[in-house]
This record gives sequence, C-alpha cells and structure tokens, in this order.
Amino acid sequence: MNDKGKIKQAPEVTAIGTVHAALVDLESEAQTRVLNYVAQMLNIAPVIHIKNLRDLAEKDEEEEPFEPPKPTERPHDIEAAGNEIEGISPVAKKWMVRNGLFENQLSAIFSLGVDEIDLIAKTVPGTSLKDRMRSVALLKGIAAYLGTGATRFTHEHLKEACLHYKAYDANNFSKYMKSIASEVSGNASSGYTLTTRGVASATDVIKQIVQPGKSS
Repeated sequence: MNDKGKIKQAPEVTAIGTVHAALVDLESEAQTRVLNYVAQMLNIAPVIHIKNLRDLAEKDEEEEPFEPPKPTERPHDIEAAGNEIEGISPVAKKWMVRNGLFENQLSAIFSLGVDEIDLIAKTVPGTSLKDRMRSVALLKGIAAYLGTGATRFTHEHLKEACLHYKAYDANNFSKYMKSIASEVSGNASSGYTLTTRGVASATDVIKQIVQPGKSS
C-alpha cells in the first residue's frame, strides 16, 4: 500500500486525545484532581488551574498579552491537594500544592485534623543521632507550620520528640543544633524557627518519606 499522503500523528497529539477521552465525562473538580495525581506520579509540577482562560485569549490584541502566573503566584486548587481537611493553615495549604504534597501523604507523618498538629511518623530519616535530630527539628517546624502558619516550636517539644525518636544526645545537643543553624534558628530559651532554607530542607525530608526513591 502506498503510504504517501498519510500523516504521522505526533505522540503529543495522541496523548492529548487519550487524556481528553478519559476526562471528558468527569466534573471539572475531578478532572483537576486526576491531572494533579498524575503529575505527582510523574514527579512534575502540579496542574495550574486558570479560570476563564478562553476569555483571556480573546481579549483585544492591543492589550498586554496574557502571561501565566509565576510558580509562587499561581492560583491553587485547594481540593487538588486534598486540603479539605480542617485545621491546616492557609499558607501551609499553598505550600502543599506548590510541592505536590497531599493530605493522605502528610497524615502518615503529622496528626492532621486535630487542634494541635504534631509529628507522629513511626520513624524519621537518619542513621546517626545527629541526622535524626536534624530530621526531627525540621519536621517539628513543618508540624507547627501546618497548624499555625509559622514554623516556631519550643525547646521542650523538640527535646520530647528527639527522645521519642532516639535522636537526643544530651552531651552534644547544643553542638548539633549549631551545625544546622542555617536551617533552624533560635535557642533553648527563645525556641526555634525554620529558616527559608530549613523549610526547603524539611520539604525534601518529607518527600524522602512519602516518595521514596525520587530525587527532590
């Protein structure tokens, strides 16, 4: 048979057709959830949910061209990250969506749905006391972040958690804390707060727990 005149369909076009056929009969919220779950499985950025995109595209050509929001400014579909659960601070919900983290994942690490969210993971990453102490400090900061929107926690709470996870070394505690000062600021009397770098490191630790084998 003569193949002249046949047009080879691009893989992207075939994929679009398959995805459209799978989602067309679902409600818009369900479509967005499915796309975000798939994005998480492929370790890519979550789907950006932009309303009235067609209206924006049909604006007068003399107006400024539409530019999608930057990652830090993009609108977030809260349901897509499983954030219907009460008690999570608005700023932490945005952090969850930005990093592709879902409530059912975090619930294995933190006591979501209660008045005071706390660290409840069975274990924390780290083969040494120092490494486990760092993990505990970072995760305690995120526990506070989920509940209050601030990454502050007390020395007493940190010590209690370190003892629970066999991560407390009384003789070297101060030295260990100084070694992670770029991630966790503060001291025993004033309490501790995650720095911007600390939040990023804590996010990596969480992904290491919930997405083993994937790079951050």
